[in-house]
Amino acid sequence: MGSPPIELTVAVPTMRRWKGFLEKSLPQLLSNEYVTYVVISDETGEDVEAIRASRWAHHAKLRLSVNETRLGMYANKRRCVELSPTDWVAVLDSDNIFPDVFFEALFDLWKDEGSSTKTVYAASEIVRIFLKTGESEERTRHFSGMRITKGNWNQVLKMKAWNFLLNDGNWVGHKSVLDAWPPLSEAQVRATDSIRIVKNLVQEGWTYSIVPGMRYIHTVHDDSEWIKTEADSSYLLATTDWRI
Repeated sequence: MGSPPIELTVAVPTMRRWKGFLEKSLPQLLSNEYVTYVVISDETGEDVEAIRASRWAHHAKLRLSVNETRLGMYANKRRCVELSPTDWVAVLDSDNIFPDVFFEALFDLWKDEGSSTKTVYAASEIVRIFLKTGESEERTRHFSGMRITKGNWNQVLKMKAWNFLLNDGNWVGHKSVLDAWPPLSEAQVRATDSIRIVKNLVQEGWTYSIVPGMRYIHTVHDDSEWIKTEADSSYLLATTDWRI
């Protein structure tokens, strides 16, 4: 194919994820024809240091940034969007795997329907793999094709596995999402940073579009945020009124 009609930055918030994760995913992202730039926003500088020592250090697509102080997951994701050199940005976790179909499905949708700056695009197929056991699960395919808005948000909260979908945290949107993404402290968003972002966007008039065929691998490992915050996340998702 020729050049994609939309320039897309992949923005990756990270902290100590080079070994076993970024060392594998970064080359794939840099070589992906749909990706114009890759921005790394590093909390401690260790991943950036490893990248600068790698063969990818001077890649034309790569942009590296180290935070002066630790921001926390929520604020670092916001920082990633601020750093994007393009209007469209994919905010992707540093320990997950994004095969070509993640981008192909999105660009196919844009080709067929066009893109909307008031829509955030997310995967319909989130495959969770437990690295220790090799077991996997997929719970979100039944949301495929849905467009979540203020009008149906509360109905979505009644659907099976809504929490896996909405507290996911990997999506593609226009930089104008910052207008509906309030700065909050880590204490305010502990274990529910992703759903708070999505709820804010939908509440402010954005659509959350679940793209058919858009797929990625969510890895679960001993140091994953999902493991470290599982108890808090389960409690807050169950006891907080997420309705709009």
